[in-house]
Amino acid sequence: MKTLITGGFGFLATWTAAGLRADGHRVILADKAPLAGSPAWLAGLHKDPAVTILDLDITAPRALDGLDPVDHVIHAAAVVGVDRVAHSSLQTLRVNIDGTRAVLDYAARCDRLRRLVLLSTSEVYGPHADRAAEDHWHIVRSDHPRWIYGVSKSAAEALAYAYGAEHGLPFTIVRPFNVYGPLQTNTGAVIDLAKRAVANQPLLIHGSGTQTRAWCHVEDFVSGLLRCLSTPKAEGEAINLGDDRSCLPMVDLARRIRRLAGGHSPLTHVASPGPDIANRCPDMEKARRILDHRLTRSLDHGLRETIAWARHLGSHTVDFHARKSSNAGGAKSSSAGGGRSGSARRDRTLNQPGPASPAGSTPGA
Repeated sequence: MKTLITGGFGFLATWTAAGLRADGHRVILADKAPLAGSPAWLAGLHKDPAVTILDLDITAPRALDGLDPVDHVIHAAAVVGVDRVAHSSLQTLRVNIDGTRAVLDYAARCDRLRRLVLLSTSEVYGPHADRAAEDHWHIVRSDHPRWIYGVSKSAAEALAYAYGAEHGLPFTIVRPFNVYGPLQTNTGAVIDLAKRAVANQPLLIHGSGTQTRAWCHVEDFVSGLLRCLSTPKAEGEAINLGDDRSCLPMVDLARRIRRLAGGHSPLTHVASPGPDIANRCPDMEKARRILDHRLTRSLDHGLRETIAWARHLGSHTVDFHARKSSNAGGAKSSSAGGGRSGSARRDRTLNQPGPASPAGSTPGA
């Protein structure tokens, strides 16, 4: 099997690629971002001879025309980050809509395609994201930069449904809810708090801190995503993927991270940068029913791993081979053309040899 992953150097894409490689798939990682310092680079995926690296901008004209057919496409490329989205609305719309259409065009031409998975977002539910089921009626405001990401992803979902109806494209939409874990670098509340906690810096809480989020370990997320590739009943469906067991207020998350890190960082409340979502927790009934999806990672276990990653940047490793043997069913996880691969790498260990960039936040991912 061969799988194309757009946005392939990112956090979710890297863990997904590692899960696919553990199952013997060949993988193409396509991205226009620099490889060096990215999660994919930190993981050493560029050294795997079964992984092809493509410098590819999905918004460039005819960028995917020369790409050979694949069995699966995982479309993870997107503009993310609250500040970046708010200040780059046109670029966000261009990448998340025009780029998605280019990827769907390519997928529709793949005569061997088994499934396309579109990574959407819980942001499509707007401010009404508390236990929202996939068929929940949602129209996100389009007149405020805070909601541009959700608007663009709603449009991307609409494109997927249209390609399914008019071209017979086999697709599944995945809506991630606050995924975290090792290899996060510059986006995400958990990694930001973990970095601050291990450095005994103030833990910044936006607003009152009473807003709730559900934190999903990346391995549980990837386990569900990979099931979307092979589950017939998932075709044509939108599916929430998150952890409904771990809904808690932001201030409680900060306190828990501080306790697990063994530090004494003060909690500092700062003004919220804009409109926020009071409660965001997934309805997971559909994922359990269709995918037989099971959550295996406890929040404390995942936070300890992420704190270790934040503490030992440069030496910490994530052993996918050991994870696979102890975690049944889960992943242990600018033109197209000539990729590159490095020396052979047969193990499933993610090595993190370099420093991470400053932590930020992401709009719900």
